[in-house]
Amino acid sequence: MPLDEKSAHGRPRKEPPPDAAGVIRSACATGASQAGVAMALGANVDVLRRWLDEHPDLKEAFTQGREKERQTLHNVLYESAIGGNGKDSLIASMFLLKSRHGYLEGQQESQANRVSVTFNIPAATPLNQFMVLENEPTRTQ
Repeated sequence: MPLDEKSAHGRPRKEPPPDAAGVIRSACATGASQAGVAMALGANVDVLRRWLDEHPDLKEAFTQGREKERQTLHNVLYESAIGGNGKDSLIASMFLLKSRHGYLEGQQESQANRVSVTFNIPAATPLNQFMVLENEPTRTQ
């Protein structure tokens, strides 16, 4: 049997369902992992990854769903930081300051990942140790 005929047999590749973009967007927006998204689509993770690589619209739906989840979580933290009381409000506020605005606690090593060069210069010589040499002027002819 020729090689072309052998490769024609087998199970056809699984294609995404017509509502795949909506399912992906919704699942990602509610915090599903890739395995959870694949399960919602009735596929395995490898098939989902292939679909995301082959279909830019599905990859965009995945990105949009993740962004929606991020916005929701950020809003919950923000509301807790602004309107909350006590320790929870403080924790939310500190997290937002650190993650969004680069706030660092305590003393930080400002020279991290930098080259440090130290010059050791000897102390000055006291005046009583200097020798004075007097030269006679040379005669010019």
